[in-house]
Formats: sequence, structure tokens, C-alpha cells
Amino acid sequence: MLKHKMVIALAMMAGIGVAQAANPNFKEGEWDVSYRMEMVGGPFPMPPMTVRKTVCLNQKNYVPDTSQPGQDCEVRDTRVKGDTVTWSTLCQTEQGTIESQGQVTYQGDRYQGTMDATMVSKGNPGQPLRYRYNMEGKRLGACK
Repeated sequence: MLKHKMVIALAMMAGIGVAQAANPNFKEGEWDVSYRMEMVGGPFPMPPMTVRKTVCLNQKNYVPDTSQPGQDCEVRDTRVKGDTVTWSTLCQTEQGTIESQGQVTYQGDRYQGTMDATMVSKGNPGQPLRYRYNMEGKRLGACK
């Protein structure tokens, strides 16, 4: 019986080690985050918009911040598989809500990824707007 409990305890410890080792190929620090946002299937053509910002990413926060001023966003369902991080967000704005699903793949001091977002405006809830983000990141150094 004692031997059986010991095997279970060792198996649990091994599982914890695997979960902790499941981090992507990622370096903590300050990152230059760039994303290009395009409207998808909108009622009128909109030129792509490129945004660049600096964010601090660490082992507890792999998700690049794509929020804009005036948005209150909550990151949900963050998952790591190999070097790829996926997530969903819900943002509240004065105009309405934005739901998105994104993914980035880290390569040490760089990443690339995409995010699809849907905005439902308070003024016109029956016609959601869809956006596609193409994202790139580059590590600059230690967080300030």
C-alpha cells in the first residue's frame, strides 16, 4: 500500500514538472508590439491601421496587449501549447463590446500571430464589425 501511494505521489510530482516546463520559447522583458488591423467584410472599405506600442511580458502574462485607449479588456482562456499561446478577450468600450480570439507563436525574442475580433456597437447591434489583426513582436530588453 505504501509503495502504491509513493508511485502516485511521484507521478503527480512528474506531472507538475511537465506543467511548469510547458512554457513557450519566450524571453521575459519589454517588447515592441506591432499589429495591423483590417476590417473584414465590412459595409465599406477601410484602410488598414497599424499600431505600435511597448509592453512588458513575463511568464505570467504571455498575451500581447492590443487594447486601445478607452477600452476595458479582460483576457480569458489563455492556453499554451508548445511555443504557441492562444487566448480570448472581452473588451468594453463606450461604443459597445469587442470579443476576440488570438494566437501568437514565440521564437525566443520574437513572435508572430493573428487575432480575430468582432465589435457589436450599442447603436447598431444587428451589424457587428469584424476585424483581423496581424501581429509581430520583438523583445527590446528588460522591463523598465
